[in-house]
Amino acid sequence: MISWLYQKIFIAIVYDGNAYDIRVVTQKQKKLINKQSKRYEGESALNDALSFVHKQIEESPLHYVALLNPSPHQGAFPKCFSQGEDNLLNGTTTLCRNEKWTLYTSERKLEELLKQYAPVGLDFLFSPFSIIERFFADKLTGGLALYAFALKDSFSIAFFEEGKLEFAHHYPMHQNSVSTIVEEGSPAGFSLGVDEEEKDEKGISLDDIESLDDLDIIDELDDLSDIEDLDALEEIVEFSDDAPTSIEKHASVPHADEVKGELDRFNDDYARFELIEKTLSDFYAGEYCKNRFVETVYIADAYGSGTELKRYLEEELFLNVLIRRIDTLDTVISLAIDEEEGL
Repeated sequence: MISWLYQKIFIAIVYDGNAYDIRVVTQKQKKLINKQSKRYEGESALNDALSFVHKQIEESPLHYVALLNPSPHQGAFPKCFSQGEDNLLNGTTTLCRNEKWTLYTSERKLEELLKQYAPVGLDFLFSPFSIIERFFADKLTGGLALYAFALKDSFSIAFFEEGKLEFAHHYPMHQNSVSTIVEEGSPAGFSLGVDEEEKDEKGISLDDIESLDDLDIIDELDDLSDIEDLDALEEIVEFSDDAPTSIEKHASVPHADEVKGELDRFNDDYARFELIEKTLSDFYAGEYCKNRFVETVYIADAYGSGTELKRYLEEELFLNVLIRRIDTLDTVISLAIDEEEGL
């Protein structure tokens, strides 16, 4: 009865790339009343985000706050565990999904999240693998394929065949190792986090140049005095109709942040390619393979990568690749609405 009197407010929070993205959807009798989004960055980002959420939930007693689990220590396992297998799950909190497969996360990290969001309260905590399941619902019932969900700070990979989870792993990005850390006593494939192997950076650093005298170019600069018509050359360039203006020159030079963004996406594409390659190798070497091979990869891209990653996978691993842009906040809202209806 109360649902007829009050609006329902669904709030999705996604923490990624050191920023909090928030979406608020207001409904009444299942009709959309309002939708707004906010983004918070910087040192006060969390406090600002919680302050905004708190103001929203004051509008109605029917409010639901949903968070995409940002923990690096989480994953999925292709079965549900019985009470006799509890010793395999030490240090984790688990959820049996559709009585078919298990979502798990670090118990310590979960406690930290609950404490962190205590000022507003968390009603739902969703796994990246639930995002994959929802976003690719139209594909999961097909043959064996690899599905991935790309955020800036994480990369989640799952294998599904005819709707059944076969293998999964969650990778934090931008760490120092790609080796899988399997907790003691865990079943095969039941891993709780990864690091990336440190790789030697190749290239020239300005810090390595001890003296400009070591550069051969210094000697070449002395030869400029031999150019007699240098002034004439400058005059020709200055008055040439084809010469770019100072404004055009400035516009043609990429800004530093744009260049950095492109380099980051390029590096992340290659890092994700390596993670897919590694996960395929782990799958083929494990007990879950059963002489099956993956031909198709589906990627939910929330980060803006894709072009180079698609090329790597197609040219190096000969895979069929489909990349879809995903609005993660909308997907979290959709999952929250479904869960609320089932309460």
